[in-house]
Amino acid sequence: MQLHQNSIIASLAIFMVIVSFSTTAGQVSAKGPSCCTKVSTKEITDPILSFAFQNGKPPCVPAFVFETEKAVICSAPRLEWVRKTIKELRSLKLQAGRENRTTTTSPMTTQL
Repeated sequence: MQLHQNSIIASLAIFMVIVSFSTTAGQVSAKGPSCCTKVSTKEITDPILSFAFQNGKPPCVPAFVFETEKAVICSAPRLEWVRKTIKELRSLKLQAGRENRTTTTSPMTTQL
């Protein structure tokens, strides 16, 4: 009986060490760099949902970060297609902002 209890306690101790290690490892990787360390030159064909510019502070590199439905893509900022795409996206964003300011909406009412 005593041997069985010792086995259970040892198994629980090993389990706790494994859980502790995996939790710590997950936290360490979450604190690592989450930036573009290399860029693509390939033109994006999927619809772009959003974009942001990333400065080049090592280990990160200068890049435009495009989010599409399929992926997040880091693109070289000096490419002609990237500059053109950014210009178009900023223009669309300005247009949308103007439309939102001029459009008025009536409050929604619900009947109970």
